[in-house]
Amino acid sequence: MIRIDVNHESKEIPSNSNLEALLQSLEISLDGIAVAINNEIITKSVWNSTVLNDNDAVTIIQATQGG
Repeated sequence: MIRIDVNHESKEIPSNSNLEALLQSLEISLDGIAVAINNEIITKSVWNSTVLNDNDAVTIIQATQGG
């Protein structure tokens, strides 16, 4: 198991977890979001191949509509 920070909340996840698996486990819709790891934007095309490491800081931003 490794420990990561998701939007300033500590989470423990299995080692070798990828970003897409994390988002699915958090039940977050994969549409309309942006994700950064350690302040670096990760493009959606590589979420499945982006392995999370111990102490990574994951930031998930949900697009909102407004006016």
